[in-house]
Amino acid sequence: MRYRLLAIDLDGTLLNGAGGLTPRTAEALRRAAAAGLVVAPATARWYQAAVRPFAAAGLEVAAIASAGADVRAPGGRAVAQAPLPGEFARFIAELCDRAGWPATVALPDFAYRRANELPPWAANAPEWLRPLTSLREADLRGALAVLAEPGADDPHLAELRAWRDRVELFDALAFTGDGMVSVTAKGVDKGAGLRALCGALGIDPREAVAIGDSEVDVPMFEAAGLAVAVATGTPAALSAAREVIAGPGEDGVAQFIEELLRRA
Repeated sequence: MRYRLLAIDLDGTLLNGAGGLTPRTAEALRRAAAAGLVVAPATARWYQAAVRPFAAAGLEVAAIASAGADVRAPGGRAVAQAPLPGEFARFIAELCDRAGWPATVALPDFAYRRANELPPWAANAPEWLRPLTSLREADLRGALAVLAEPGADDPHLAELRAWRDRVELFDALAFTGDGMVSVTAKGVDKGAGLRALCGALGIDPREAVAIGDSEVDVPMFEAAGLAVAVATGTPAALSAAREVIAGPGEDGVAQFIEELLRRA
């Protein structure tokens, strides 16, 4: 089959240890786009952060952002946006403040970044990133997703998991390897996002390749025609994938794209 879309997780899959694209990876993505493939970051990051590494490489991409809650065609046209329940948004804001969790709350036009202390760059933050030390006064109407960063054994996690019947909770990995919890509305995940993007672009999901490294990528693997995990991925991702490639430290995605273009 000739594939038409590449949905690629960012942290732990595509981006290097500095959170960027290596020259080889950037060139492979440009070659894929030139060959007619739609490139789409599929990430728990909010939209503006999802497309930033590609813009720096001169690429216009689609996006499955906010773990599938914010899906956009190339150029930024919204395809599907699914907000969290308002009751949950209020709950998670209070929980993150009380537990002291670093967290990112994605909205369509920007994201709040909660930390216990403002970082040195806070005064120069771009308009699409709003650092703060408390979510209590933040306007969370229309919030699409949350990336919370609790410790592995944090006792407050039980409070979050009690919402499993009303929201989607997935384990995810930062490019540093640190664990995170991705939260979206019920029924919203990267798989639903991939299907929505394919539908908007007239692409059969079987013509899509999904590449990822953790549990949050598994629904996308199930929706795509070809599921690819990086060798450094979690057991959940590796067991759900049909192919395994080298990790980002070895330009695994670039190697895969180069081989995919040779097969075409």
